[in-house]
Amino acid sequence: MDTRDWAGKWGLLPLLAAAALAQSSCIGPSASASFDRTLKVQELVRLDINTGSGKIVVRRGAAGAVRIHGEVSAREFMGGRNQRRADEIASNPPIDQTGSMIRLGGRSSEGPFQSVSISYTIDTPADTQVTARTGAGDVEISGLDQPVSLTVGSGRVRVDQIKDSVNIKSGSGEIRVSRIQGSVNFTTGSGAVAFADVQEDVRGGTGSGNVDVDGTKGRVSVKTGSGRIRVTGAAEDVRAGTGSGNIDVRGDPGTDAFWDLGTGSGEVLLTVPSDASFALSARTSSGSFKVDIPISIEEQSRKFLRARVGDGKAHVNVETKSGNIRILRGGAN
Repeated sequence: MDTRDWAGKWGLLPLLAAAALAQSSCIGPSASASFDRTLKVQELVRLDINTGSGKIVVRRGAAGAVRIHGEVSAREFMGGRNQRRADEIASNPPIDQTGSMIRLGGRSSEGPFQSVSISYTIDTPADTQVTARTGAGDVEISGLDQPVSLTVGSGRVRVDQIKDSVNIKSGSGEIRVSRIQGSVNFTTGSGAVAFADVQEDVRGGTGSGNVDVDGTKGRVSVKTGSGRIRVTGAAEDVRAGTGSGNIDVRGDPGTDAFWDLGTGSGEVLLTVPSDASFALSARTSSGSFKVDIPISIEEQSRKFLRARVGDGKAHVNVETKSGNIRILRGGAN
């Protein structure tokens, strides 16, 4: 799938353009400056961050205050105003507070913010809701109790230990998410994605890159244009699709669960306990079947297998255009 299609669909073109502008503007000597601010808060914090380029780090801090450290980097095509511009921004950074609503970031294409990158490191109370946008730069969020919503043009994303839901939109870059008590929704044009210990659903897709989902307690619905998909500890519904790549699902489909797994080119491997229970429908246009658990065959040909495993309470549908289908005995993980 064309990465531009993904970016257009998710409204990331402005961020990608900002990233390209930031890179193209990096000509001539740079100047830097920093600032620190402490803002008093009394209740749920709503933190809104917007930067054309720069790293964003938000982590759990002490109650009652938001502490912000900023690093300003200024570049321009010509002239010697870089240091003055960096110092001006550091002395009057783009921070706006209304009660417990805090907004960080300026419009990078206008005024003193042109050709300027600002990176933020923020220590905030656990009871903080984060909305962050960056055209180019890594993002790290950890230790919060409220929802997190991120939009990244390009850069790595790390999210850990969030007690609510997480939403991520990315043009390109690796995504790693762990220890989430809510659900996770994600979209990225290209880049590997990995999720571990998510208590609710995981949903989304990447244009190209591997997808790993380990230890989720909810439903899984993931896709990639090109790359491997691996799901472990699956018990609820699993929908996994890749244009080109292997699919590896390990778990035990619960009663009424539906696993729908498909790849255009690649092997599909299921690893389930010997006492698993599901109705199986498997099809391969060019490949073979290998089943290492007791089954009751209802229909079989060179390309198709319909069978019942145990009482057949769940439903498993497997299809590969080119590749083998293997069903092996193993644990739920």
